Amino acid sequence: MRVAVVGAGAVGGYYGGALARGGEEVALVCRGEHRDAIVTGGLRVSSHWGDYTVHPQAASDAQEIGPADLVIYAVKTYHNREALPLVRPLLGPDTVILPLQNGTESPARIAAVYGWDHVLAGATYIEAARPAPGRVQQTGTVARIAFGEQDGSRSARVEKVASILDKEGIQVEVSSDITSTLWTKLVSVASVGTAMTAARASLVELLECPDGEATIRAVMEEIVAVGKSRGVKFAPDVVDERLAEVIAEAEEVQSSLQMDLESGNPLELDDLLGAVVRQGRESGVPVPAGAALYSALYKFRGGSAD
Repeated sequence: MRVAVVGAGAVGGYYGGALARGGEEVALVCRGEHRDAIVTGGLRVSSHWGDYTVHPQAASDAQEIGPADLVIYAVKTYHNREALPLVRPLLGPDTVILPLQNGTESPARIAAVYGWDHVLAGATYIEAARPAPGRVQQTGTVARIAFGEQDGSRSARVEKVASILDKEGIQVEVSSDITSTLWTKLVSVASVGTAMTAARASLVELLECPDGEATIRAVMEEIVAVGKSRGVKFAPDVVDERLAEVIAEAEEVQSSLQMDLESGNPLELDDLLGAVVRQGRESGVPVPAGAALYSALYKFRGGSAD
C-alpha cells in the first residue's frame, strides 16, 4: 500500500520509518535539512525494535507524491492552517486520513475540510524525538496507534488501515469508542505535560514537590468532569489508573510541551488544556487548577488550530 506522512518529524517520521521497514511504499512530506538528509542518506531510526535505515520518498511538495491509500497526519495542531492544504494532492477516492495529533478536536477539524468519508480519528502513544536531520529516535516499549470510526463500527476501511499498520514496532488498537479513547489520553497528556512545563521540572522533580501529585490529580479530575459533561464515557477509576501509570513511569516520561518550550517553539496549549478550560466554561464545569496552569503558560502558546 502507498502511505504518505504529513508532518514527518519525530512521531510521523518514526511511523513512516516503521512502515517502510515493513514493506509499505512510504512518502514523507517534509522540508529543509530534514528532507535533504533523508534524500541523501535515508531516514535513520533508533528504536526499541532495533536501529535501521530506510529510504522513503521525501518531498517538500505533496504534488510530487500524488494519491496515497493512507495519509498519516502528524503535524503540530497550531500548524493546521498551513499543513491541511498539503493533504489535498494526496487524496484519491478512497484515501483515508488518520490524524495522530494531540487533543480531541483534530479529527472534526480535518473532516470539516475533507469530509468524514476520508477521515478516521486516531491517537498515538509514543516517546519520540528528532535528534538531528534525517534521524528519529523512539524510546520505551510503547509505540501504539489507536483509531476508529466515530460510530465504533469495524468498517472495511478500519480493517484496511489496521492491516497497513500491523508492522513490527507499531502496536495497533482498533477502538470501539474513539471519543473516549481520545479523552482518556487527554487526561494524562493535558495534566502531566502542562504541569511539568509550568514547573520547568521533570516528572520526578514535580512529584517530589509538596503538592505536585495533588496538582496533577486535580487537573485530571477536571478533565474527566468536563468530558462527562459532554457525554464522554470513562472507566470508573480512570484518574487513579492514569495517575498510577505516570507515577510508575516517571523517570521515562517526557512532555512534548516541555520540549517545545525549551526549544523556543510555540506550545500546543490551546488544543490540550486550553480546550478543556474553554469547554468547561461552556458547560459550566469549574476548572480552577487547569485554568491556573493554562494562564501560567498562555504567552507561550501557539496560534489556534482553527
